[in-house]
Amino acid sequence: MISSPNTILFLVNPFAGKGKAMLIAKNTIDIIRQNGYETELFEGKNKEDFLNFTIIYEINKIQKIAVFGGDGTMHDIVNALMLKSEWLSKPLMLFPCGTGNAFCHDLDCLSVEKATQRLLNGKEMLVDLAEIKMRENSMWAFNIVGCGLVSHINTLAEKMRYFGPARYNIATIMKIISPPVLKAKISFNGEIFAKDYCFLLACNTRFTGKGMKMAPLAKLNDGLIDFLIVEKTTRLRLLLLFPKIFSGKHLNSPYLRYVQTNHIKIETQYPELVNIDGEIKGNTSLEIIVHKQKLKVIC
Repeated sequence: MISSPNTILFLVNPFAGKGKAMLIAKNTIDIIRQNGYETELFEGKNKEDFLNFTIIYEINKIQKIAVFGGDGTMHDIVNALMLKSEWLSKPLMLFPCGTGNAFCHDLDCLSVEKATQRLLNGKEMLVDLAEIKMRENSMWAFNIVGCGLVSHINTLAEKMRYFGPARYNIATIMKIISPPVLKAKISFNGEIFAKDYCFLLACNTRFTGKGMKMAPLAKLNDGLIDFLIVEKTTRLRLLLLFPKIFSGKHLNSPYLRYVQTNHIKIETQYPELVNIDGEIKGNTSLEIIVHKQKLKVIC
């Protein structure tokens, strides 16, 4: 591909934003070109497509990367960059074209207009990434890593896409009525516990789902991941806990422990589904290792 050194590469998931991500990207391209930039447009319909963009384009011709999709799209692109680490020198701007938009919540960038202005004039920031080593594979996360109830909610929510963003709340309530039990041994900060849990969730971002302020103390670039540990408890207690997640007041619950660390091990006797950046990506057991300030983003 022939590009100018001031080219912005547009990576688009056409299925994101209820199928509107491509239209949003093309409208944004017009604005970007009016401001003196060259552009390249790459359409990625799946993980394999996004793995190829680092081969197609010359890195020295690309100045910035604009991502049009949700947190799942961002996950695929981050993992593609980690396979070609020289691409980590290029700053990413994620446009809010997904359902949850957790990362955009953290960066207070929930409109296309604001994202466009930041793409043109925003500052660059390095954020942490988490390396996840599982039994069968390994990958990188920028948002969350969880198992137990959070994985079961995600699995159900994916089957309820016709409800739109509300599917996360609906799936949460449905799964709380019959919560799964996660039997696990967890290790962090030199401590080891083996108990029955409702869920375990490691957060790099403050937000997850649709506006859920799950880890209100989390920072994107502190070299730590915020680990929420919820032991097995009653359905009523979980139902009372759920609405507090949107304000961050759930941290006051006696059934929840909140830990900041840079290394976590979760071991289970049987494979349990793992939610990585909002999608089911593997099974336990797993190890989480935080790599400080690894990814360059525009904020």
